[in-house]
Amino acid sequence: MSQAIIQIDCNNFYASCEQMIDPSLRGKGVVILSNNDGCIISRSSEVRKLGIPMGIPYYKIKQKLNRLNIAVRSSNFELYGDLSNRLMDILKESCEELEIYSIDEAFASITRPKDQNLNPWAKQLRALVYQNIGIPISIGIGNSKVQSKVANHIAKIIEKNAGIFDIGIIQNKDNYLNLIEIEKVWGVGREMSKWFRRR
Repeated sequence: MSQAIIQIDCNNFYASCEQMIDPSLRGKGVVILSNNDGCIISRSSEVRKLGIPMGIPYYKIKQKLNRLNIAVRSSNFELYGDLSNRLMDILKESCEELEIYSIDEAFASITRPKDQNLNPWAKQLRALVYQNIGIPISIGIGNSKVQSKVANHIAKIIEKNAGIFDIGIIQNKDNYLNLIEIEKVWGVGREMSKWFRRR
């Protein structure tokens, strides 16, 4: 039986944490500001859809956020760290191996069942995480870390996948890979992307 590489990523982590502790924010646009309320460092999905960029200084967009009735929160790293620890404990129990990559992201490995289908396992894991900490996650499955990162990106952009995508069992991967710009591929920087595009 083959081994699959999984990439698990929290959706809009800091904003999701704030929506979890304050139910009045669920379904509402939320932005999180950096230390000293300098720049936007996290946006809920509702804010992303409005095209408000990441990293923009708060003073430049304050009036627009007020006009759009978007909630603004100062960062609470103690809360985010606590929820991250709880998340990683759940993942350790659910995966054969776990490599924590950042506060809201981890790589894991798991043996595929005989039918190769890891969707039931992934659905159960998403439900378990949401039930225990109230944070939505996306799960990308592939045969390498790069494939799993690509699969996670696809899981987020194709709604019918419900936050899960397994590129490892897809025969013709090109249809899906064509959805992603080369710059979005993990490990491909600005200069390397120019090199790829020239060729």
